Amino acid sequence: MKGSRDTGTLTGPRNRTMHLLREAARELLRTGGPLTVPAAAERAGVSRATAYRYFPNNDSVVLHATMSLTDNPLDDADWDSSAVASPDELGARAAELVRATATWAFDHETELRTMLRLSLTPEREEVKPRRGLTNRGRWIGALLEGLPGDVPPAARERLAAALIPLFGSDAVVWTTDMAELPRDEAIELLAWMARVLIAATVEGR
Repeated sequence: MKGSRDTGTLTGPRNRTMHLLREAARELLRTGGPLTVPAAAERAGVSRATAYRYFPNNDSVVLHATMSLTDNPLDDADWDSSAVASPDELGARAAELVRATATWAFDHETELRTMLRLSLTPEREEVKPRRGLTNRGRWIGALLEGLPGDVPPAARERLAAALIPLFGSDAVVWTTDMAELPRDEAIELLAWMARVLIAATVEGR
């Protein structure tokens, strides 16, 4: 019965065609291919006329391609940072969080770089990978909740801003393109930075 349940959403030709086109769009994003309706049609094995009935324009291809990147790579239940017992533990959890999310970012490097490139294209203002493709705002907010109560608001805001480049495409681009670090070293550097930023905020209050 499990098999029939898994394929239930694909029942009917329209649903199957949409599934093929979405998978084609995601594969184009993974491989750095053109995110266009003709390219998605070719990859899915359907006619362009059929593809345009599901994807009316190239921006539709982009939106469906990026749906797979909106999932949280972490189980939120594992990141209840308000339960930490000490600032040192918070630093360790911050490092662990950044290490896990950086691993995810490097696993999706091609997709994130493609979305970053698209976000810089004026005619695609709706593509906002810096805000839309990771949950870093929620992760950072959870870490701030674990800070001691006497950390002033200004220090909290400064820490939140300083943590932003440790997530998503930002983390991948500067560690590899500018710092020229291999993947493993880049991930460990990002984790170390998270720990240091937490410690500096707590000690400087």
